[in-house]
Amino acid sequence: MNKFNLEVTQSALDDGRVQLTVTVPATITSDIAKGAVLALAMQHKIDLSTARVGDLDRYVLEQVGESQYHAFLDDYVMTSLTPFAIGESGLEIIMDPVAASLEHLKAGAAFTFTATVRPKPRYELSSYEPVTLRLPCLAVSDEEVAQQLAALLERHAVRGADEGAEVKAGADILIAIETVRADTGEPVAPMTAERRVYTLGEGFLPAAFDEGLLGARAGEERRIRFELPGAELANGQAGPGIPVLSKVTVLQISKNVVPELTDAWVAAAMPELRTVEELRARVRAAGLNHKERQRDDAKYFLAASALAERMIGTIPDDIYEHTQVELLAALRAQCDAAGITMQEMFKQRGIPEQQFSMQVMLETRERLRQSFALDALARHLKLELEDADIDAALKRMAPGNEEQTRQEFEGTGRGYLLREAALRTKANAWLVDTAMYEYFD
Repeated sequence: MNKFNLEVTQSALDDGRVQLTVTVPATITSDIAKGAVLALAMQHKIDLSTARVGDLDRYVLEQVGESQYHAFLDDYVMTSLTPFAIGESGLEIIMDPVAASLEHLKAGAAFTFTATVRPKPRYELSSYEPVTLRLPCLAVSDEEVAQQLAALLERHAVRGADEGAEVKAGADILIAIETVRADTGEPVAPMTAERRVYTLGEGFLPAAFDEGLLGARAGEERRIRFELPGAELANGQAGPGIPVLSKVTVLQISKNVVPELTDAWVAAAMPELRTVEELRARVRAAGLNHKERQRDDAKYFLAASALAERMIGTIPDDIYEHTQVELLAALRAQCDAAGITMQEMFKQRGIPEQQFSMQVMLETRERLRQSFALDALARHLKLELEDADIDAALKRMAPGNEEQTRQEFEGTGRGYLLREAALRTKANAWLVDTAMYEYFD
């Protein structure tokens, strides 16, 4: 749907790319220009309260300068409307379009720009017959059941006394504490309590306090002299420390007390069950269901991977390079969202850093070949999209956020990417449904 009434023409270039010439009608440039000016003002934190009504664009232009003003507005319009122009053209593209303005945007006047795009290459397959997949038989071992039961018992553990233990680094203890200033004998109320839970090593008190408790047993009293941090001075530096003396009695050293797995515990913790054997059966069934879901998900990747082996032809280097950059950017975004560095991600995944580049290259190759192979299969089968196919693709892309994701794609003009993904998903589903399966232990 061309909701902006864009006029789009195509011209083939000598290097295989296509240049789209896009004309934005004068009837909508005023609204687009207004949105662009507001975005520019927000970017530069310009106070618009003093701007005269109807003179907002001139006010912002004076604040940022003519060159930056026109560059931002032109780029804003081209970035916003290029996806809609691509959708209107009907082209299947790969890599990012390159837009260029032929003139500056003027409110109330038609605006023309170009977008140069790379048509997606088309490949054929050596065979379009169903694939054969080898999958493991489903089984949950006694060891796996035991591990799940142990984890379940850990989750039901309660805090109890660790009789005969000594205070160690990181220990959770219950203490009675009485603290006075060492220089004046004045009580320190915040550091005095009949019962207080304290964990060594968490930094709530200076290290000297923790060190004074090491080796103590329940019932033992320790007198510990240390300094509390002084108040912050006007220059931001910490003031002189406050010398204090604490009398600490260790009331209890705590530990996790894991319940014993018995019929009585099962009946009390899980009223719908009565015996340990019933619990084991439930854990085994849950494990089988989990493995079955994992195997079903794996079918889609394995089927597409088997199909990709049939792809005829080579993929140009620049497409490889572009896709690899996209993949690395996605990985960095995942790391940023998780609050970790790329190096920490390598460690978590058990990937030597020097092997990471090779893995990215292999993943890039696999992703591209699977995508092009599924495109070829969809063309061969003459698949057509229905609403249910779009829904199925959204469910795989963003489970639980399907409608929001659809609106984001369509609202930004990237509906053609959603349709591409849906067509590949439909071709992949056909592969899984028609595949021949071999199972192994």
